[in-house]
Amino acid sequence: MAEVSTRTQHARELFAPLGPTYDRYARLLSFGCDPQWRAFLVSRVPAEATRVLDVASGTAAVAIELVRAVPGRTVVGVDQSPEMLAAGRARVAKAGLGGRIELRESHAESLPFADGEFDALTFTYLLRYVDDPGATLRELARVVRSGGTVTMLEFAVPRGVWRPFWELYVRVGLPLAGAAVSPGWRDVGRFLEHPRLRAAAAARRPAGALARRRSRRRAVPAAESRRRHRGLGDANVSDAARPAFYALRPGGWRDYLTLLHPPYTLWHLSYVALGAALAPAMKWNVLGWTVLAFLLAMGVGAHALDELNGRPLRTQIPGRVLAVLAVCSIAGACAIGVVVAAGTTWWLLAFIAFGAFVVVAYNLELLAGVFHSDLWFAAAWGAFPVLTAYFASAHRLRGEAAAAAVFAFLTSLAQRRLSTQVRFVRRRVAAVEGRLTLTDGEIRVVDAELLARAPDVALKLFAAAMPALAGALLLARVT
Repeated sequence: MAEVSTRTQHARELFAPLGPTYDRYARLLSFGCDPQWRAFLVSRVPAEATRVLDVASGTAAVAIELVRAVPGRTVVGVDQSPEMLAAGRARVAKAGLGGRIELRESHAESLPFADGEFDALTFTYLLRYVDDPGATLRELARVVRSGGTVTMLEFAVPRGVWRPFWELYVRVGLPLAGAAVSPGWRDVGRFLEHPRLRAAAAARRPAGALARRRSRRRAVPAAESRRRHRGLGDANVSDAARPAFYALRPGGWRDYLTLLHPPYTLWHLSYVALGAALAPAMKWNVLGWTVLAFLLAMGVGAHALDELNGRPLRTQIPGRVLAVLAVCSIAGACAIGVVVAAGTTWWLLAFIAFGAFVVVAYNLELLAGVFHSDLWFAAAWGAFPVLTAYFASAHRLRGEAAAAAVFAFLTSLAQRRLSTQVRFVRRRVAAVEGRLTLTDGEIRVVDAELLARAPDVALKLFAAAMPALAGALLLARVT
């Protein structure tokens, strides 16, 4: 194995502790673009390439997509970091692809493979970590058969009007955003400095050994994305095929309505009305501002962050738009809270600070996901709206507020447990096989719809019952 340079050793140490969280925060720090870039990279590998080498494989994100794209394809992934490979092996095992993906520790500068051993080769974000990009590219091309394909995913330095914004984000925004996550990600942000990217880009030009080179800056084309998701919401597609029962067919304004989670958002806004209606004095103006603040923070901000972190609803909203929606809506909610606090009680600032923190911590799974749990969901999305709305009107908390918060906590916990099963069936189960034999001898086929139907119906009834209860309490305060 080739001697490890100082820069390579530094990169290995830098990324060693980041394996479990690498993909999540790479997605967030790229404003949701990283998974789309990788998907486009995979789409450029010909279907006839049945044996592929993935260099700088890391957590095996590309390797997994490569084998899923073509039945029978096998992938060998190499990376210099044993810690990242450990995270990758865990992901491969969880996906049940251990027989088709092999992960090895190796350096890109000196690959342990014969000439022309692979039909295609892929690599992502590699050139900034090597001392001689040109030589590395020639080594990569060596192990690909004649006429094979080499595809790469790398950054480029933009020109024109976008250059100042790029410089600002790379020099200031990326290190600061990384620091908000952890000290390790702060160092990563500093490591990815733009002079190295320019050097890597320059090195690609003279490396004529590459048999085929393609580059693309934007995400998967919209037409291709529509083909991937077509049929969702159509009458001939089962309800269980949707990512959620309220999800519309992807595209255009429907994505933004889906993002809002209308039944769930109305459900949790009902807790705000419940808290205000129980207060000794009914303050309709305070209730209105509180509902608006929670609509922005929970209905828009939290759901935008959630969609940015993994695309669970499969919308086509650009990552940058989701990021802007999240920042502006959460900031707007906080601003409304400050205005209400100025006219009522400054103690309300404690609720505002907690709300701003938990909506980010929960949806971005900060601190290794400590706040992303059933109990935190029930507390933040159930009990917290009740207590905040009550305190905003009463300026104190009493027994009825605590009792209502317990009610909201328990119903939100039930929601979380039911929706977890439904999400599992809708978003992770590819096929279901089996049957039920009843006591009277009747045979029923087990399918995804059967597994999701009962909890789905329960969620819909809950989503209708909570606004009805809140409306009844508000009407009682009017009379």
